[in-house]
This record gives sequence, structure tokens and C-alpha cells, in this order.
Amino acid sequence: MSKKCKQGFTLVELLVVIAIIGVLIALLLPAVQQAREAARRMSCSNHVKQLGLALHNYHDTFGALPYGGRGQFNQSWFVSILPQIEQSAIYNQFKFDVTMSGYPGGVNGTLLNQLTPDYVWCPSSSAERVNRRTDVANRFSTASYIGIAGASTSATVASDPTGQGRCVAGSQGYACANGMMIPNKVSRFRDSIDGLTNTLIIGEQSAVGKNSSGARVDIRSSYEWGCWIGPGATVVPPETGGTYAWSGTPWSRNTTTVRYPVGTITEGAGNTRDGVNTSIYSEHPGGAMVLRGDASVTFAIETMELLTLRNLCIRDDGQVIGNDFR
Repeated sequence: MSKKCKQGFTLVELLVVIAIIGVLIALLLPAVQQAREAARRMSCSNHVKQLGLALHNYHDTFGALPYGGRGQFNQSWFVSILPQIEQSAIYNQFKFDVTMSGYPGGVNGTLLNQLTPDYVWCPSSSAERVNRRTDVANRFSTASYIGIAGASTSATVASDPTGQGRCVAGSQGYACANGMMIPNKVSRFRDSIDGLTNTLIIGEQSAVGKNSSGARVDIRSSYEWGCWIGPGATVVPPETGGTYAWSGTPWSRNTTTVRYPVGTITEGAGNTRDGVNTSIYSEHPGGAMVLRGDASVTFAIETMELLTLRNLCIRDDGQVIGNDFR
């Protein structure tokens, strides 16, 4: 009588199959991660676009863009566009005659407590969604985006490249008023002499930075007090006046004067959460989202020359060439 052999895998065959499956998974995982990042990047772009349309609707209504920030620690531009982002209920309760110095526990603080809308946030960001201050009961939304007030001559010189004297050096960095989202001042589209397509209004600021030792530290402008609060000065750069003049210690909130290249995440002069020169950076590989004045969204790459970036952040320097986008 012949013996019947049992059918089955040998141990070697089983190990080979497992190894093949492991290789396939290893090949597929990066593709899955790339697909997820592509989806997050698209969502981030849509959020920037939403902010851009809100700014345009605001301009259509009032004939000007909102203040980049208003008063000494009063409201930021995020507050101004609440009605354009379908948040009229919040906006109508906001007390504009109450300074945000009462923000932590005042009526506006209570109103804005835990208000963390998705449109101010990049899905790729691993940064905190609420502000760092824990010494007050209320917590406020941070933001992945920041208004661009202009740009200085370079990372080492504070002067206005156009020679119009709209920049000043202070203890918190270089403050300029040659862009479109200026603290304590409104701008109109007609002020963009270079053309809205050639002028940046908003930049992404969504990654966690690092200090000089390489340790993780959040240096976003909105991280300490959130995205709803304005600058620490009552005047326009480089004007003087008051304790917190721009030549003194005007802690910046939710606007920036561009001083460093895209992707500069190391804490440095002006590039701190209180600084005037917080950079444009993100956790997207290779660059960050920016909004042009015509409400178009583009991706600024990290290899963009600082000169090109600076030219795009200044509304009237006559320099309109800049193709370091994708």
C-alpha cells in the first residue's frame, strides 16, 4: 500500500513568504505616508485659501485689509475676519473697547476660551493647538499661519531696502511696515505697487522649532498667548511712542517681519515666540505654504533665496521676479 503525503508548507517556505510580505509592506508604507502627507498638504492649502478669501471679502466690505494687529495687546487680524469665516456669533460678542490686557480672564478671554477652529491649523503640524500659558484659567487657540508685515534689508541689517525708512531695530528684532499686514495700520490692495500676485500676505508657521542646543521649542508667534491677540505696541513701525514702542520691547503677536529664509526653525534673534521675526516654516517636506495678495496659495521652497523672499514680502520695492514656488 502506498503512503499518502500530507500537503503543507515547510518552515523555509513559510519564512520566505513572511519575508516577501515584510518587503512589500516596507515598500508600501512610504507610499501610504506620502499619500497621507499629500492629503494633509492639500487640506493646509485649503485653509490658507480660506483665509485669503476671508481677507478679500473683508477688503470688499471695508475697502481695506484688517489691521495686522491693533493696539497694545488688543485684537489680531484673526479676530477681524471672524464674520468672513462664518463666526459672526463670536465676533458680535467681542468687546473691542476692552483691551486684551484683560484677555486671560476678561470678557474676551471668556468668549475665546477653547475656540480652536480648524481653518487656523495645518493638519501636518505636531505643535500645540492651545497656548502655552497655564497660569490662567482660559486657554486659547494657536495658529499655523501668520500675517506678513514686510521684510528688512537682511538678517543683519534692519533698514528698509526701499529707502523709505519703514523699519526699526528693537530688542525683539527688526520691525517693518513695508508689507500688507501691518500692526496698527490698514493696507489697501492699491498699496501693493508690485502687484498682488507679487506680494505675500500670509505665511505658514506650523512646525515645532529648536533652540541652539537642538532641543525642541515652540517658537511660533501665537504659541504664548494664542492667535487672537495683537502686537505689543500702539504705533506703526518704526514710530515711537509709549512704553512698548518698536524701538523698545514690542513683543510681536501674529505678524512677522521676514528676516530669515524659509524653513529657519532654530531659535535666534527675533525668531522666538515673542520676537518680531518669526520665520516661515512647516512640517511639509521642503517648504511651507504662503498666500499671495490675489488670494492664490503657493508652496515656498526652503531653497528660495532670502533676497527673493524679501522682495515678495515688500509691497512696493519694484522687484517682482520670484519663481521659487511649486
